[in-house]
Amino acid sequence: MNLKRFINEDITKEEALELFKVKGSKLNELFSVANEIREKYCGNTIHTCTISNAKSGECEEDCKFCAQSAHYNTNLTTYDLKEKDTLMSEYKRAEQLGSSKFGLVTSGRSIKKGSEEFDSIKDFVRDAKEENINTNICCSIGLLDENELKELKDTGVTRFHSNMQTSISAYNKIVATTHKIDDRLETIKAAKKIGMEVCSGGIIGMGETWEDRIDMAFTLKELEVDGIPINILNPIEGTPLGDREHLSMDEILKTIAVYRIIFKDKVIKIGAGREGILKDFMGMAFMSGANGMLVGGYLTVKGRTAEEDFAFIENIKKMWS
Repeated sequence: MNLKRFINEDITKEEALELFKVKGSKLNELFSVANEIREKYCGNTIHTCTISNAKSGECEEDCKFCAQSAHYNTNLTTYDLKEKDTLMSEYKRAEQLGSSKFGLVTSGRSIKKGSEEFDSIKDFVRDAKEENINTNICCSIGLLDENELKELKDTGVTRFHSNMQTSISAYNKIVATTHKIDDRLETIKAAKKIGMEVCSGGIIGMGETWEDRIDMAFTLKELEVDGIPINILNPIEGTPLGDREHLSMDEILKTIAVYRIIFKDKVIKIGAGREGILKDFMGMAFMSGANGMLVGGYLTVKGRTAEEDFAFIENIKKMWS
């Protein structure tokens, strides 16, 4: 297969699946082509997002990977929605560090319009916008309808996050049974309909097939999402996926590269699992097509400090230049 032609041409599902068979010297060529596509369509900017675990634990959903589900015993610290002053302090900290986005993430199926929590989030966003800070605000607060999303957008939320997690066909088998993937897809469609940016990707390493990864990618492409986070399963004791083995380095990097070929001009963001699983290969993710990352830690898994992450980013920029 002539990999170079994908720099200028779209790839089909069948061709994308063939790329997962690449080995040896062809693997280096795959990474190189993905990096060239990233440079041509996205430039040398690394997009950064700092997230706040704004409400933790006691979630009624049974997502098999998640420490926050009330269905599993993971010894997680739980708390209600953080106070506005706490969120504001975290938001200003993200801006000081240089994060382009600040994501407010809550546990639970959804925070619905009319609830005290929904109003509190809107109050925070309104006050945050008055600070005239360049860091944009994203929300990941569950399954919402068009009216609820429009209310957030009108308040000042620029992007909504709702991960697809895996393919449509595999969702109820390897992710959750208490809700359907259609619920997530409807939220994504509603956000796009009202003009919000959408961040949606998934987790690799849950037991999905290569076909599942490609099917998810092409669904997200059809939905025209703006950012695609790729998380690497970090098995958490007490969850149904707690005893899964980590993915190999080549499988992770190959997934990133193939996603870059599919999503030529989008932000491909590396999230949870990059430090502990990629380890010495973490820089290779950004030489294989990635151009974004979560900085300063995740929801229930401790990452590196934000200062370490931004120092790492400067080194990546030097590699790219």
